[in-house]
Amino acid sequence: MKSADELSVVKIKLWIEEKMPEILNDFFSILRIRSVAEPENVNPPFGIGCKEVLERMLAIGSQYGFDTYNYDGYVGRITYKGEGDGEEIGIWCHLDVVDDKDGRGFEWEYPPYEPTLKNGGVIARGAQDNKSSAIMALYVLRYLKEHNIRTQRSISLYCGTCEEQGMFDLDYFTKNYPAPALSLVPDAGFPVCQGERGSFNGELTSVKDFSEDIIDIHADSGLYMVPDNASIVMRKNKKLMNALHQIPERISVKEEEDRVTISFRGESVHAANPFHGIHALQGLIHFLEERELLGLEDEQILEFVQNINNGYKGEALHIACEDELSGPLILVGTQIRMDGKKMVLSFISKYPVTKNDMDFEILASQAAADKGFRLKVTRQSKAIIYPSEHPALSVMMKVYNKICDEESKPFIMSGGTYARKLPNAFAYGTGLASPWPPEGMFLPGHGDFHQPDESIPLERIKKSLLIYICSISELDKLNKLS
Repeated sequence: MKSADELSVVKIKLWIEEKMPEILNDFFSILRIRSVAEPENVNPPFGIGCKEVLERMLAIGSQYGFDTYNYDGYVGRITYKGEGDGEEIGIWCHLDVVDDKDGRGFEWEYPPYEPTLKNGGVIARGAQDNKSSAIMALYVLRYLKEHNIRTQRSISLYCGTCEEQGMFDLDYFTKNYPAPALSLVPDAGFPVCQGERGSFNGELTSVKDFSEDIIDIHADSGLYMVPDNASIVMRKNKKLMNALHQIPERISVKEEEDRVTISFRGESVHAANPFHGIHALQGLIHFLEERELLGLEDEQILEFVQNINNGYKGEALHIACEDELSGPLILVGTQIRMDGKKMVLSFISKYPVTKNDMDFEILASQAAADKGFRLKVTRQSKAIIYPSEHPALSVMMKVYNKICDEESKPFIMSGGTYARKLPNAFAYGTGLASPWPPEGMFLPGHGDFHQPDESIPLERIKKSLLIYICSISELDKLNKLS
């Protein structure tokens, strides 16, 4: 048998190239399954699509000769057995995807569940987030098995089925089953995430009603996405119609007998990094204010919404803070609706890793009350951070920097991954800087994770697989994993 010491980057690259047809075949087989989690569904957990994709993934693993296990439909495991007893290294991916048709006002140019291979990349829902990582991890196991490489620990791929809708799959697993000694989560960027910001989410409801001028207001691309479409329905009158002239490019107007719908088309991005998108709700309110289409009390209600999203630092709720590791708090109002005649704004926030002791609820509640709003907290999750001297952290950084010829350092992320809910876990890849896609390949707001026409370049899959094979080999050599 060969020792892991004999691993060669050149040989691994050649093996990956040889396996690309098989990688794509397995990848496409799970991309074709519409696995949007339904948290309210209990039998099977999270719906038929999630059941089907989990069973398909386990069948692929079994086909290649690995031990597989289905944890009651919530999580699946594919294992390459090590020579030692007890300890295990887990690679955690999720097979559920963001909905492709949830009323966001966008259209796909490519079929979401019939993968398209174009310009060196794959286009399909889940291509980037996170089915490519599951296939990548499967081929880590295949490399070890095909090269008969001894490992002192078992190496397992774990596949969840409800990451996008609240990680209820992992809640169930950690309550009922033991977690690996070390877990890697390829659902972020490279190099290594040393910590994840805390979460403080809530709903703000106006104490006052909207006037009779406003019939409805709506924006919703999902709680964790900057909305790419926002609309308001207003009662039709002469002043309103006179103001609706020379409409900007992103504004559209639909006139009916007694009402007018004004919409703004933005560009959606993940709310943990809102600065690269165009916030449709902000654009809509700005247009209404600019054209003086709001009465005084309606303007005051929506002005608070505008202030919430100005700068995305939480200043309007008096919870702005920062630290050297994380940078400033990020807060974004992402969903707006009406409850009767009252306005409800849902927001997410990601706070710095050293600020777990701040009382965000008290500070935000008082700030909201001062502006005529009530706060309902919908989620509070503490930040996590690992020490820089953690042995696994050091190994992963060393492998990544050597392969990529960089001198990068660990980072703190704003998004949340399975690493938040697992002991001794790190988000590790697979995001990489890349010149792909070619300019003009996708419409604005298309092509990235959670967006329509979600896609991933094949080179990212290849490089991530190389990094993971080498990393797993080096991690397995450690005497202690924590």
